[in-house]
Amino acid sequence: MTAGGEAIAVLHVDDDEAFAELVAVHLERHFDDARVETCRDGSEAVARLETEAIDCIVSDFQMPEMNGVELLEAVRERSDVPFILFTGHGSEEVASDAISAGVSDYVQKNPGDDQWLLLANRIERAVREHRAVAQRDESNRRFSTLVKALPGIAYRSRVERGWPVEYVSEGCRELTGYGRDEIVSGEVSWARDIVHPDHRGGGWKEILAAAESGERYDRTYQIITRSGEERWVRDQGLGVAVDGEIVAVEGYVFDVTEPRRQVDELREKESLLDSLFENIPVHLFAKDERARHVRVSSAVVEDPDSFVGKTDPELTAPSGESHRERAYADDLYVLETGEAILDKEEYISSQDRWNLTSKVPWIDDDGEVMGIIGIARDITERKRRKQEIIRQNERLNEFASIVSHDLRNPLNVARGNLELVRSESDHERFETIADSLDRMEEIVDDVLSMARDGPDVLDRTPVRLVDAVEEAWQATDSASATLETPEPLGTIHCDEARLIRLLENLFRNAVAHGSAGDSEANETAVTVRRLADDVGFVVTDDGPGIPESDREQVFERGYTTDETGTGYGLAIVADIADAHGWETRICEADTGGARVEVVTGNELGPAPSTQSNSTNDD
Repeated sequence: MTAGGEAIAVLHVDDDEAFAELVAVHLERHFDDARVETCRDGSEAVARLETEAIDCIVSDFQMPEMNGVELLEAVRERSDVPFILFTGHGSEEVASDAISAGVSDYVQKNPGDDQWLLLANRIERAVREHRAVAQRDESNRRFSTLVKALPGIAYRSRVERGWPVEYVSEGCRELTGYGRDEIVSGEVSWARDIVHPDHRGGGWKEILAAAESGERYDRTYQIITRSGEERWVRDQGLGVAVDGEIVAVEGYVFDVTEPRRQVDELREKESLLDSLFENIPVHLFAKDERARHVRVSSAVVEDPDSFVGKTDPELTAPSGESHRERAYADDLYVLETGEAILDKEEYISSQDRWNLTSKVPWIDDDGEVMGIIGIARDITERKRRKQEIIRQNERLNEFASIVSHDLRNPLNVARGNLELVRSESDHERFETIADSLDRMEEIVDDVLSMARDGPDVLDRTPVRLVDAVEEAWQATDSASATLETPEPLGTIHCDEARLIRLLENLFRNAVAHGSAGDSEANETAVTVRRLADDVGFVVTDDGPGIPESDREQVFERGYTTDETGTGYGLAIVADIADAHGWETRICEADTGGARVEVVTGNELGPAPSTQSNSTNDD
């Protein structure tokens, strides 16, 4: 016989050494696996209890120095180990004192073998009950520790109106801000005060139905904490039945606010990604670590699902397409090196189409390349326009060569012959011929400028605007005009040669149209300064200005109000400005003359701090 199938250790205390040995022999006979030790007084028993693992103490009552009850009191100060008083000097008073001191059992010594069986049974029962209580207490302790450690609330609610809470674990304060006593007492109702108003009253029928069917219920809803914070929680539990009737539910509530937020964000990202792949008007694709398509946009592909799981060469028709092999080689390069390929032009011969393709590595959280993300845009029309522009430029260059050589040479011959004739005679029509030749030369210069200075190529460098103004002014026939730059002009990032050409044409226009009369005494005053409100510069003159009705047309090719003008001067200004991305505006100057504004946006650099009243800047 053992206590619960486990060996026991018994300490027998008796001042009669012979009787103590007899007890040990009989107890060891009755127990299959027992260790019975003896000692002769209470002091020794207390000392051994503190150093040895004892399952039960059996003690006589009448002993020197410390009787059995006194020993029991000393033991109870230290331990709740089972204590059986085994004595032949029994009385009701001794039994009462023993019970008051917490004795486990009381057995009187009687002659005969029955006393040994009785004592063994009482020891076995006392040890078994003590071990059961200890196991229950340990289980409760572990459960309590587990509940405290869990990031949520364990609870028990009665199935009544309002679902009153009978028990709630300590985690309730961390989750809700309310204490256990507030919730258990009903001062704060979980259903009325903690559950979010949008979720109150919902789901209780489902909970009860699940509980009655013996199934676990599982709900997710919002709560409001004491501080007013809204949180999402998940509530899981089971019904508790008494005599077949569900009287309560027991469950566990835990915070899922962050996972819920992450799920919502993930759904939002997935929705955005779906919309992107479905609607973006380009070929967007993702490939895995083996360059197989994972996803393909549907806006420009009839059957995107047919791409999934295949590499580019595997999509090739039986005859094959070399561009897919090149694309696959690019995929492998990105996967192996982790380097992007940006804006690569690809020609699809079977469709006579051009794509501009970019591929970047798809990186995981550990920084490893897990695939490719790419985008391809159809640039066929752009390529064709570019090719057409190249052909046009070739024709323009050919035209410029004709103008420069085939027209300028006869013009020079005519001018030379006119000089010879004028040296021999002086006819009034010679001046008219000379003016016509000058006008023809101006037209040739303007046409050459427009033919050669196309908008496609700009050599941008930082240019001091005052230097460009000086150079352009020197190239202008300015005998009847003056130039002023009353303030620093700063630096502009542009093509210097074209800026000078723009200024030359503005100056020539101002000189040609700026004089208020025909008298040589009237000089045209041309001024260049920075724009006050916008980033850029302005050229003004003090002439009669440009009529408001003509201002929208002056930048058009061939338009002029001067009988001797070519109509190309301001058109060239507009072309050069457009090539730089600038804006040109014409309005009336404070002097009543023309005011041409060139708005460069963020292209104009800061002006120096020094001031100047001449063309010297900085």
